[in-house]
Amino acid sequence: MLALLLLSGCGRKATVHHLSVVPEPVFLVEKESFFTLPSNPKVSMVNLGQNSATVKYIMRSLRHSHMHPRLVAVSRESDIELQLYDTLNSELGDEGYLLEVRGNGIRLSANTEIGLFYAYQTLLQILPVDVTRVPYSSIALPECTILDYPRFPWRGVHVNLSGHPMSVKSIRKLTDVMAHYKMNRLCIDGGVWNEDTSCWMIDSSFSYRREEMEELLSYAATMGVTLVWDSLPMACASLHEGLDSARVGWEVVMSPSEYWDFDRYQADSRYQPQASEGVVTLGRAYEFDPVPLGTNTHLASMIAGGQCRLLTDCVDSDPQVEYMLLPRMLAVSECLWSPRDQKDWNRFRRKTEVQKDRLESMGFRYCEGSFTPLFSARRVDDHTMNITISTEVPNTYIFYTTDLSTPTRQSNIYLGPVNLSRGTHIKLLPVYKGEVRDSVYEFVIK
Repeated sequence: MLALLLLSGCGRKATVHHLSVVPEPVFLVEKESFFTLPSNPKVSMVNLGQNSATVKYIMRSLRHSHMHPRLVAVSRESDIELQLYDTLNSELGDEGYLLEVRGNGIRLSANTEIGLFYAYQTLLQILPVDVTRVPYSSIALPECTILDYPRFPWRGVHVNLSGHPMSVKSIRKLTDVMAHYKMNRLCIDGGVWNEDTSCWMIDSSFSYRREEMEELLSYAATMGVTLVWDSLPMACASLHEGLDSARVGWEVVMSPSEYWDFDRYQADSRYQPQASEGVVTLGRAYEFDPVPLGTNTHLASMIAGGQCRLLTDCVDSDPQVEYMLLPRMLAVSECLWSPRDQKDWNRFRRKTEVQKDRLESMGFRYCEGSFTPLFSARRVDDHTMNITISTEVPNTYIFYTTDLSTPTRQSNIYLGPVNLSRGTHIKLLPVYKGEVRDSVYEFVIK
């Protein structure tokens, strides 16, 4: 007890001022008042046993976040309450949840354990981004109410391993980050089952043993992820349980190559590792909606969700798999979980900057994003255009010249829309965190 008291007094204090949750919840309201979560939180349960998989996971995760949780029997004495409803909440369904931060504690409520699991993933996202690396003595969280549930049941990542087989450890790590962003299907192919050796053969030099596959299936299930080996064509969604293809449901899983093929470059190829031809930026991935406007009701009812796809032909390491998926997978997550009218590109790109810090703290490799200037012009009069410049990544500085010279960090800096004469030749240099991150771009104002 003395050691626990000493530990609880150590570390820094933190205050979270703004919530940044991906995917965007169905409903989120934030107040100006706070609840202070101690480093030794008391955890209680309603309609949930302390030996349940979800409770064990949450207690492990809190300890991994440098906290010292302990279970208590009385809810009113707890800092965090985990509750399964007595009566089904039809609005939340199987995967939805209610997260409430009040002045006297945090309550996570759901119909099912997977709902509670997702509620806890959201709670993790409202803690400081470095909570797994820095021991905080207390964390002040804004009081808030978050009600959330998915738009689609199938939220997937499809990885073909024929080019680069991933280690078992890296596949486990991939399921971790998928679960954190509420993705629930990991489809893996690129090999063949060898009955003689009881192995999944990727090539002559690499295979997964049956016991490794069974362990991965089991681990993924604890993270709310269904691991599907030898995924079926994208025209249909397979309900795979176990090691075989199982039965097929006639539901469409959307996986459009021009938006969600992640073996393509995600920024200027001159500044990126080798990838397949074509560019799919974070913004491009965020544009797609699984139910395009105008889709007839019957077809819309058949769309189970979607998944991004990564062929590993140009991949040479497990960290590069992460790099190719992140942060673009976050765009897919929000497209598949959040209501269509809750999507907002400018808000999402700001949230992604916060999530990059979180990913780094979690030990994931990711792409900074595309720094190619996004250029638009609006007519002012017959001789003048109003020019707006932005990039996919917030806080990117754009230096520019209009005298045909090459821009440097000593050139004019773009601070907002500017009027330029037609015929002006403008050159742009993107700089991020003090470093040149892309080529010089040139436009002629017409």
